[in-house]
Amino acid sequence: MVNYEKKHLFIMSAIGVLILAPIFIFTGPFIFQGILFDSVNVWLLQTPAQAYWLFAASATVLALFLFIAYFFTRFAIWITVFGVILSGVLFTMGTFTFKSLSTEQIAWSDPFSFESHKYSWEEVEEVIVVSPPTEEEKHTMEFYFKDGNEVTFVRDRKFQAEFSNFNTARRQYNFSYKASE
Repeated sequence: MVNYEKKHLFIMSAIGVLILAPIFIFTGPFIFQGILFDSVNVWLLQTPAQAYWLFAASATVLALFLFIAYFFTRFAIWITVFGVILSGVLFTMGTFTFKSLSTEQIAWSDPFSFESHKYSWEEVEEVIVVSPPTEEEKHTMEFYFKDGNEVTFVRDRKFQAEFSNFNTARRQYNFSYKASE
């Protein structure tokens, strides 16, 4: 004897996804990017805010499609499969949005792109420290490369803890390092 309707599984799943979403949003990038991009040589791995937004969109889309499946039980499986695929794409895009500094290279991927940029330290033209307009914001480090590309890292506690590695690379590869004017 079954004491529940099939459609209630979809609404319970949607509620479960919404309850677990905060844990998924705040720990997901750390776990999955750490697995994919962290290695012995990587000394700084930063997750841009866009990655967290993509993880939030992934959880929201999945919950939304499960909620819609509750109302359209006849097509619930197809709606759920489409929601899982769309959520998976957003999850993957969030996972592949990263910035890293290692002993060999500087690497990053832009949001909504699966293409990653990798530059060796020899290709760095200059690094500029930009002071924030307000005290609540953090300083940023803008890396400019010889081909005109650039990437910005937030100079937070993690960056400060690894600043000696940055100084070692700066001395070894002799690129310009200055503060913005």
